[in-house]
Amino acid sequence: MMKTIFITGASSGIGRETTKYFANHGWRVIATMRNPQKAGELADLPDVVIMPLDLMNPEQIRETSQKVLAEYDVDVLFNNAGYGMMGPFEKLPESEIRKLFDTDVIGTMLVTQQFIPHFKARKGGVILTTTSLAGIIALPRDGAYGAAKRAQQGMVESLYYELKPFGVKMAAMIPGGTNTNFQTPINILDGYEEPAARQREYLLDGNAAFPGPEEAAVAVWTAVNDGKDQINYPTDSVCQKLYGQYQSMNVEDFKTYFYDRIFGGVAQ
Repeated sequence: MMKTIFITGASSGIGRETTKYFANHGWRVIATMRNPQKAGELADLPDVVIMPLDLMNPEQIRETSQKVLAEYDVDVLFNNAGYGMMGPFEKLPESEIRKLFDTDVIGTMLVTQQFIPHFKARKGGVILTTTSLAGIIALPRDGAYGAAKRAQQGMVESLYYELKPFGVKMAAMIPGGTNTNFQTPINILDGYEEPAARQREYLLDGNAAFPGPEEAAVAVWTAVNDGKDQINYPTDSVCQKLYGQYQSMNVEDFKTYFYDRIFGGVAQ
């Protein structure tokens, strides 16, 4: 019996790589994206079904989800669509903050709501959501994006308890810096140039470049198939290390360490 995974934001980055990885491992993939024209070679893969899904369009979320659930016994929902925004908090336009939350938070919640009855009824399945290291560790210039990702993380943690009695696994896929064309339409430095450079250095952890999305695709595969009762999955080796370091310190000690690391000696 062929298994089925439903992926949002499949046109690029982690979503695209995960689509390829699962398709190459004998799964049917419902690869959804805002603009199906961007599917490219994904459309040629065996058992990949391309469908339109814009997280800012609640009606389309309902239509696409219901159509898929009527036709396929979906085993995994992978909430992956989303984008970023960086800048000093007071410089972030209200309209952009609302759009970010509409997409990353509300859109993800609405998709998840559509699939929960299906997973509860079949007494099994997996729901994964791409959050971010920025949703675990607060970073400067991430006041809106980090808040959106913490909202997703909160959703994941609450649903863990709601869905475990039904045999449904709920987990967060946590990328740090990933080398993809991840969209950050607003990226304002304005006086935070040096801390931003130091933060990048911290996230690179001595590597020349950020890990590619291929590592994340393997992490998604692991989360789906490892049979573990685990809620947080850092998606690459660098993020794993930084996440581990954060977990080993308490929040007060970490804030002092991190402030010194990126602002130490920086004149404001």
